[in-house]
Amino acid sequence: MHPSFRYLLSINCHKQRLRFVRKSGLQTPPTISVIIPILNEAKILGKTLSQLQPELGPHELIMVRKSGLQTPPTISVIIPILNEAKILGKTLSHLQPELGPHELIIVDGGSSDNSVCIAEQYGEVLTSARGRAKQLNAGAAAATGDILLFLHADVRLDTGALAAVETALSAGYIGGGFRQKIDGKCILYRLIEIAGNIRGKYLKVFYGDSGIFLARPTFEKIGGFPDVPILEEMEFSKGLRKLGKTTLIGPPIHLSARRWEAKGIIRTTVNNWLITFLYFLKFSPRLLAKLYRHIR
Repeated sequence: MHPSFRYLLSINCHKQRLRFVRKSGLQTPPTISVIIPILNEAKILGKTLSQLQPELGPHELIMVRKSGLQTPPTISVIIPILNEAKILGKTLSHLQPELGPHELIIVDGGSSDNSVCIAEQYGEVLTSARGRAKQLNAGAAAATGDILLFLHADVRLDTGALAAVETALSAGYIGGGFRQKIDGKCILYRLIEIAGNIRGKYLKVFYGDSGIFLARPTFEKIGGFPDVPILEEMEFSKGLRKLGKTTLIGPPIHLSARRWEAKGIIRTTVNNWLITFLYFLKFSPRLLAKLYRHIR
């Protein structure tokens, strides 16, 4: 239909003020295009649209994303590594078919094994000072994507994972992670998965083993990962949830069971939960890092 035969209507989601611009040559009856710009409007958008829907009738509803993302947006996948030669090839070979037009950045913290040679076969490899926070921030600084996705070196994404990230951010979420699936048959792994998913969904705490995704401007507002010796992702999650609503998405992210197999499922899990519990009791990250090295 020719645009000269339309009313144009703009709606602000929060103030809901209407502005009609009448153009000459209207048909009878005229049609109306309802245009709603959105950016992180999850808290109010449903109410706005449910009230608007009965009024639409034959008219047109257009929602325009106000973010600075391209259409479609590009994603920079950032993976910090340190002596990961045993698992890295498997991780990156699974990731490569999913990447498409997106960007992969691997940040090495000074590996003494064959990790860098393996990584160079799949994407750009940077070198930074050792420390996960330093490596993650170095990767983010070099990234060119609209969206940043931080992963550990021993995880695997299912088909459709990157598209799910785009969908979640387009829906107004500020960021989030993936539901977890551990590559092991023991029933204890299912309990660990449940605990990890509860942590992400209700506590809004995301680790690299669940993936952490967000738009670049959001990362910049948080100020990057804090340079602490342990639990930098937990501190980062605190900054993320202050800025808006987070989510836990599927398809699930697959975790290698290697760390549980190396030290025992119960011992590893209890140690991890102890460190997390002490963190919530406000113990110093430096003290927790020393404790973690001791009990590990």
